[in-house]
Amino acid sequence: MSGGHLVDGGRMARALRASGLPALWADRYPALADPLVGARAAAHVSGSLGRLPVAYRIAAEVALRAAGLAIRPLPAAKRDRLARLPGFGRLLAVTDSLALYGGLDGEPTPWNAAL
Repeated sequence: MSGGHLVDGGRMARALRASGLPALWADRYPALADPLVGARAAAHVSGSLGRLPVAYRIAAEVALRAAGLAIRPLPAAKRDRLARLPGFGRLLAVTDSLALYGGLDGEPTPWNAAL
């Protein structure tokens, strides 16, 4: 990925930032609180969602922007209740998984570079 996480990333990356999900990931998963790891996670999520077919990509962008309206003003307990909503819960599960994969498996480290 070498620096790809440092660029703007386009519409999907802006929608992801507007959603507030990167901050939520940092709260839920301490490993994603590191700025570089969090940036890799966000780049992976926005890149993955940006490669969806057009109709799904538009729906994902709208859902991310709506998530920003739903998540930001709420304390953690209410955010957890939102996660139980069928569509919203699925969005959170998918983006959480993509974020963890992208953030934690994003670049080689000294102990796995030789693998």
